[in-house]
Amino acid sequence: MDAWQDEDALADQYADASNLAARQVLHARFATADRSPHEWLFDQFDLAEDAVVLSLGSGHGALWTANADRIPAGWDVTVTDNSAGMMMDAMEALEDVDREFDFDSVDARDIPYPDDTFDAATAHFVLSHLADGDREQALSEIRRVLKPDGALYAATTGIDDLAAVFDAVAAFGGRPADGGFALENGTDQLREQFASVERRDFEDELEITKPEPLVASLLSLPGFDGTDAFELEEKFREQIGDGSFVVERSVGVFVASG
Repeated sequence: MDAWQDEDALADQYADASNLAARQVLHARFATADRSPHEWLFDQFDLAEDAVVLSLGSGHGALWTANADRIPAGWDVTVTDNSAGMMMDAMEALEDVDREFDFDSVDARDIPYPDDTFDAATAHFVLSHLADGDREQALSEIRRVLKPDGALYAATTGIDDLAAVFDAVAAFGGRPADGGFALENGTDQLREQFASVERRDFEDELEITKPEPLVASLLSLPGFDGTDAFELEEKFREQIGDGSFVVERSVGVFVASG
């Protein structure tokens, strides 16, 4: 089983927000898009002013902190994660936001809420961490707790996301095999539970001018060894040269309903 789907490995990887933050720093510093992925994901919502929203696998709450001043006052938002450490980080990050959130520790495979509770659910960069049977169970649970006209917003990456980075360091490690739920295959999986599935792509690339954040991002992943940090940095300095290392992103969201 890949490290992205092994429960013990995931518990270690997401014990708190440090690994996730290392990866987000890379994108925050070098992305060329006119808005962050979190802002773009919030833009995809089409919800009523009094929507009840379930946020699954929220990590340290970046979707909500990045859009704190855009959340309608009438929304009832429950922020969840399967990691207690992540939940603590999310609570701390959101404590200064001028609105109420509910927080809960939730496993997407066994959602502890009644049928037809939510107008929308988010599962951003979550479903690829589940093995096939567990992912089917999670999607069934999400469909159950959504209202009949509710919508799931599920962000993920494509199988070639950051391909140039992993090609450059193939001798040191590889991208985790997170293609179980990717842009290329998510539609068919979602159609098992939802009548309507729309894929929306986020246009972005990285223009990396410093190797250190890229090395930190790689070392936050399972499969890369910190003892290789110096060699990784030298490899990326070669890629950057006198300019920048341009890396294509493949990121998007599925909007599923019905």
